[in-house]
Amino acid sequence: MNPIRKGIPTARTQAIVGATLFGIVVFLTVMASRTGQTEFDDAKQRLDQVETLNLRLDGSMFLSMFELQMDFDVITDLEKELRLATERYAAGVAPGDAAPLVEAMGRKLELVEDYKSAQAVLRNSRAIAAQTLEEMWDLDALRDRDLARGLFAVERAFLNFAARRDPPSAANLRVAVEAAKADQEGLTALAEWPVLEAHVSTLTRYVERVGLLLQENYLIPMLPLIHSQTAGLTDRLAVAAAVAGRYRIALFVVAVVLLAFSVSMVTQTRRYLRMIESSNNELEARVAKRTGELASANKALRYEIAERENVEAQLQMAQKLEAIGQLAAGIAHEINTPTQYVNDNVAFLENVWRDLEPLVDDYERSVLTGDIDVARSRAVWGATDVAFLRAEVPAALEQASVGLAQIGKIVLAMRSFSHPGSDGLHPADINKAIESTVTVARTEWKYVANLSLVLDENLPAVPCDVSAFNQALLNLVVNAAQAIGEVRRGDALGHITVSSRLIGEHAEICVQDDGPGVPENIRHRIFDPFFTTKEVGKGTGQGLAIAHRVIHRQHGGTLTLETSLAAKGARFVIRLPLRVADGAPAANGTAARDAHGTLPEPLEAAGGRR
Repeated sequence: MNPIRKGIPTARTQAIVGATLFGIVVFLTVMASRTGQTEFDDAKQRLDQVETLNLRLDGSMFLSMFELQMDFDVITDLEKELRLATERYAAGVAPGDAAPLVEAMGRKLELVEDYKSAQAVLRNSRAIAAQTLEEMWDLDALRDRDLARGLFAVERAFLNFAARRDPPSAANLRVAVEAAKADQEGLTALAEWPVLEAHVSTLTRYVERVGLLLQENYLIPMLPLIHSQTAGLTDRLAVAAAVAGRYRIALFVVAVVLLAFSVSMVTQTRRYLRMIESSNNELEARVAKRTGELASANKALRYEIAERENVEAQLQMAQKLEAIGQLAAGIAHEINTPTQYVNDNVAFLENVWRDLEPLVDDYERSVLTGDIDVARSRAVWGATDVAFLRAEVPAALEQASVGLAQIGKIVLAMRSFSHPGSDGLHPADINKAIESTVTVARTEWKYVANLSLVLDENLPAVPCDVSAFNQALLNLVVNAAQAIGEVRRGDALGHITVSSRLIGEHAEICVQDDGPGVPENIRHRIFDPFFTTKEVGKGTGQGLAIAHRVIHRQHGGTLTLETSLAAKGARFVIRLPLRVADGAPAANGTAARDAHGTLPEPLEAAGGRR
């Protein structure tokens, strides 16, 4: 071991030197590859595109001048392409290098716009002038030979101008119009003459303007500027290539040094490997010994974890049995109330039968023996309050049925709640579980609060352990009722809302109350085992801890306390995933509830409106 310890500083130094040399090689390789050829080819291609578009635009304007190309859209498209090509070129070179070219391009495009406007005016005036001449030839006044001769001279000069469009033909057209005005007063008196004269004046003026615009456009040194840009790109390429050559020379020198250093490193590394092999043999023996010790410790730890899980399960069952025991008296009272209700109605029906028995006997005597005594029958009928019995007997039967249904509902809820559960998670109707739990806990909340259920009828089946979920929800409902009971004053009742809804891939169950809420300084501890703010003997501090453990560990969900400055009380939110750990989707299933997702009428009447 000592030789390796002595060699570590040298190895570290060699590693640093080697990494440094390698970094220098990488840097020089990158710099040597920057010859500028790619940037030059890129910029040259864009510059060639600018030159091509410039020549196409000049040609298109020339064709438009002689009306070989009538569509201005071609010129407009070429303008856009030339502007974009120039901007792309300017963006790819150093700032300011393309400024002269960009400035010249801007001036050229301004002249092109002026040219299009002047050419459009020229075309319109020529068309209107030709139409005016045609209309004048149709006039009766043109039957006069002198007038016709004068108009013919103007038309010939106009056609000559339309064909040539040069300054001499424009001058001849002006001379022809002036001669007609001087010699043919009848011609100038026509209503169409001012229109013809105005457009002839426009034609002669704008043909000169179009010529000047074309001349100014061709004087813009676009091609010299493009060639100047090409020369600049070539110079920069030569400079970049020279710099890259110097980096290649430096790269060769450093590569030679790195090769020599690598040979030295290989030699020394082989010596270190032999020493490391010897050390590894010793280390493997120690690892084998330590592995055996860790295996024993791991076995003991697994046993301890299993024991802890068993204790937690027993604690959870004990807490559930404790909750059932605490609720037993109230549940007995809940069952006793509808039982008494049924007994009263049955007793009433028994008394009713005594009143009906004479009436039945008289009917039997009349039917079976033929002993019909009208006076006697009327006396028996008068002694019986038949109208009262018709109204009250069906009502008594209906009330007894409601009482028996209430007893059945409570028993069913208790059986569902106290079910020992099953191993693993299975798709279950969460809404039905909520209704059972609320029914079981009714004696805890009915004297301090009204309870509303807002259940989503379209909530699908949720993978869960129903028994464990019932216990967690019971703890939350009882906790809310006790919180409201601590601050309740007089006969005023608080309010608890239990709701369910679908949020993405989770089922959300909320228990909200309007009690005092949870102080901010203890919110981070409310799910800790054995933490409670109640007096000694009134709380174990296990309710919220067990609920949190059930939701988090058994179901892979979350139980959180949500607070809001605008809301009063506390709001606990359970979120359960709709898919189990292996990714299998839960089956759809819903429970039968009323249209508003609330409790059935007998239970809600007993709690919220009593």
